[in-house]
Amino acid sequence: MTELLRISHTMNMDWRYGTSWYFAKFIRALQDKRLILGLRCPVCRRVYLPPRPVCGNCYAEMREWVEVKDIGTVLAATVVHVPIIDPLTGQPRPAPYGMALIQLDGADTTINFYLAENDAAKLHIGMRVRAVWREQRTGTLSDIVHFKEVSS
Repeated sequence: MTELLRISHTMNMDWRYGTSWYFAKFIRALQDKRLILGLRCPVCRRVYLPPRPVCGNCYAEMREWVEVKDIGTVLAATVVHVPIIDPLTGQPRPAPYGMALIQLDGADTTINFYLAENDAAKLHIGMRVRAVWREQRTGTLSDIVHFKEVSS
């Protein structure tokens, strides 16, 4: 058997993500009101979450804000077994953890977010989930801790 060579190295990657007033309004609603907001296209009526200034289908400017529910449907899910530095918090995220593409009620797009469940046998397409909110919100996406299955 060949022994693997392991070299430990820590990388520092500083970067900035430019956002507009669209994202600022979205984040303020999370923090101040525990609301999830999307933007509706004036042409095709598609609701985007997270909000974006221009419709991906029609290329129309979007300005109509709509409230999106904090409950939705899992369209794809996986369990990740590799620990990461959580990009939302900058803290280590222990593995395993569940991740899903979730279409929130009232939105036409999905968000990729953490799940409370990390047992692949319990995850399924069509599973209904609800956001678990952080008690003390700080105006970041991590104001939502994760999504948890809704009891039937």
